[in-house]
Order: sequence, then C-alpha cells, then structure tokens
Amino acid sequence: LEQKKPTLAASEPSNSGRRHALAPLRSTVETETPAPAKTGDDKNIVVIPEDYRLGGALLGVAFLLGPALHLWKEAFFHAVIGAFLTYQTTRVRFRFSDGDLDVVFVDGENAAESLGTESSGENYLQGGGENKWSFKSVTNWEMWWPGFPLLVYFKENQTKSTGQPHFFPIIMDGKKLYEQMKAKMGPSVNPKPPVDDWNLDTALES
Repeated sequence: LEQKKPTLAASEPSNSGRRHALAPLRSTVETETPAPAKTGDDKNIVVIPEDYRLGGALLGVAFLLGPALHLWKEAFFHAVIGAFLTYQTTRVRFRFSDGDLDVVFVDGENAAESLGTESSGENYLQGGGENKWSFKSVTNWEMWWPGFPLLVYFKENQTKSTGQPHFFPIIMDGKKLYEQMKAKMGPSVNPKPPVDDWNLDTALES
C-alpha cells in the first residue's frame, strides 16, 4: 500500500490571507504623507519678528514726563505715540521672500507665513497699492541707525515711476531687518557697515 504524504495546503496561508494580514499595516503607512513643500512666492520666506522696545520706550518717557515731572501735555503725546506703536507691533510683520518684501497683519490665528498681502490692506498713506514691493524696484534704502535703529526708509519705482518713498518705525527686530535688506535690496546710495559691526559705536558713527 502506498502511503500518501500529507499535504501542506491546509497549514500554509494562502496569498489572499497574506494580503489580508498585511493590509492594516500598509494602510497605516500610506496615511503618513509629508506636508507639501512651499513653492513659488512662498519659497524661502523670512518673517522679521516683532520688537516692542520703541513703543515701550515712549511709554516709559510718558510715565517720566507725567507722574514724575508733571509735564502732562508732553506725557500725553508720548503715551499716544507709544501706545499706537505698541499696538502696531502686535500685528505688523515684514516678510522677505526670494524676490519681494511685503507687509502682513497677523490676527492671532494664522501664522505670518500663511497670510496674504491683502491682510494689510492698501498703503494709502505711502502711495497706495498693496504692501508688496519687488527688490528690483528698490532704488535706495536707509536705516537710522545701524546698531541703534529707530527708523527705516526705502524708495521704489513700482508704485510710481518717479519713485515712491516709504518710512517705517522700527517695531520689528532691527538687526534681522538690516540683514535682509543688505542681502536682498542691493547697495544703498550711502555705504552701509557690515552686519558684524552692529553695535552702539557704529550707530554713533552713523
């Protein structure tokens, strides 16, 4: 009598069984997709962080002039300007991309990188149009003063062909702003000190 060899068909899982066993693992891996990379105008965006020192200094002067020296009119003037600049510091952000500078208003819910320029409206006080300017359109820029910044200025021919000046108080990190302007806006009419020389002595020399 021939003794038949036992078959292994019952003990070996079928291909469909393997597929069912691995399906949960494969579906878990497929859900872990990376976030899309930024492209176009959002590429390499640098947001200049806020700086409250200018607004805070004016509020401190107001306190000194009013309660300490009883110069209430002068104190009121400094307090209004200081409060306004402090409020603007909470929401205004300067952004540098590969080819443009723009200004956005943060609202506490969205990061500055994700906002559109329309969030800051139109720049009615300084020529109109949206708050976005190409670096190629900038013909000159200045900062008063590197090392102790209070005011920044640039002039561009994008808004008006004859040139439109813009002035902004330093309510953002002045050194980081200077680094970006020096690297991306090109040379100024007046020579600028290196970023490494950012100190009070440089400001006094300027």
